[in-house]
Amino acid sequence: MSANKIMRFTRKSVFMSALSVFAMGMFSQASFAQTKLVGYIPSYSGMTAVADRTDFSKLTHVNIAFANPTANGAIGNGAGPMCMVSISGGNVPKSDITYVVNKAHAAGAKVLVSLAGGGLPACAGDWKTLLRDSRTGLVNNIVSFVNSSNLDGVDVDLEGELLTAIDNAGNYTPFIQALRNALPGKLVTAATDSYNGGMLPIASIQYFDFINIMSYDGAGPGRNVGGEHSSYAKAQTDISTWLNRGLPKAKLILGVPFYGVGFNGMPAGIAFKDILANYGVAQAQSDVVGTRCATCAYISYNGIPTIQAKTQLAMDQGSGVMIWDLSQDASGSNSLLAAIRTKINGGGTSTGGTSLLIQAEAYSNQSGVQAETTSDTGGGQNVGYIDNGDWMSYTNINIPSSGSYRIEYRIASVSGGVLAANLNTNQIAFPSVGVTATGGWQNWQTVSQTVTINAGTYTFGIYASTGGWNINWIKFTKL
Repeated sequence: MSANKIMRFTRKSVFMSALSVFAMGMFSQASFAQTKLVGYIPSYSGMTAVADRTDFSKLTHVNIAFANPTANGAIGNGAGPMCMVSISGGNVPKSDITYVVNKAHAAGAKVLVSLAGGGLPACAGDWKTLLRDSRTGLVNNIVSFVNSSNLDGVDVDLEGELLTAIDNAGNYTPFIQALRNALPGKLVTAATDSYNGGMLPIASIQYFDFINIMSYDGAGPGRNVGGEHSSYAKAQTDISTWLNRGLPKAKLILGVPFYGVGFNGMPAGIAFKDILANYGVAQAQSDVVGTRCATCAYISYNGIPTIQAKTQLAMDQGSGVMIWDLSQDASGSNSLLAAIRTKINGGGTSTGGTSLLIQAEAYSNQSGVQAETTSDTGGGQNVGYIDNGDWMSYTNINIPSSGSYRIEYRIASVSGGVLAANLNTNQIAFPSVGVTATGGWQNWQTVSQTVTINAGTYTFGIYASTGGWNINWIKFTKL
């Protein structure tokens, strides 16, 4: 326990009553699904237009892609990012980022800036040189951009040969560690592939909040012609690869494509919405236009059934789904985003629907708390720095059937405290739970209560009637 933590536990006084009412009222503004749903918006796709046609309440995280440093390591200035290509070919103005951030935050989604990308624009500086010679300055510039843009964190998308070169020079993991240290309370995530030479190093995993597995492009021009570019089997293999590399299930996010890849005269790349527009809405229920074979003209993609099957796989073996990218989605009943959200809301947990595990640090909204590295079993982060009146909130918590539920709280505390939980902004309040002292901030025990809950989808809130405890996770189990 740091001196800073000791000071934080005594900082609130006569304003507790007013703050308590305010905090409980804020629970209804949150938006978090226990399963993460991450969507990328490419800067070059027309960010504000994509934001206007995307239901951000269906997402937990939005990644704005891509920002790159200039030759001297600058990321942004008062006008906005200095190397983030817009739909017109210039730089994205700061107002566009503000628009997306405000719209996503209003719906309860967190917003990150994604760095680098698979192909770098002409304005990008040399990542290898900058991370070798100017790492501290680059990290400081990234942090400044994140804070000035009201962003919730950074997504690192260094890929392929560039990733390998940086790692071989010994500069990838130290860069990620420096970002992690420089962004307390913010998210640090990554996107990675699953082939030798395209995977981020195992040593860096500990510093990420979660990692998006790019499980697509298994076929393309001159590669695996006649095959699928993003099959269910590939998703299974990619998940297995990363679990075997030591990526915790709680950090594994399965990437799915909202686009297709064409062969033998068909469009080399085509958005899902354009597949439906050009070849008929019935294609939403298929994975191929034409017939897959080495000499056939066909388009390989993921339709609604496969997207939902992958969503179930991601819930069973990981902790969420990543979308590349939101600009390519169809609308209405054929929306892939809506199909994913429907599958998530319908249940499908790793324990066959009888239990639901929520990582405490995956709140959408909070007051007064911070995430920190945990030594509890499974690793990752816990929520700490909890004072009297602090709170966290999570929405889209699906209770599939009415009945008795045991709610377990994974707690560590030096002095003990009191936890209060509720559903739907205190419309349903549960009895308070006493938190006993465990002997240290990383000495963990599980406390529980049994409650009755009707089937439905709820906002779940945790409130510190008396602070002085850390929390790692919450688990609902049907009795």
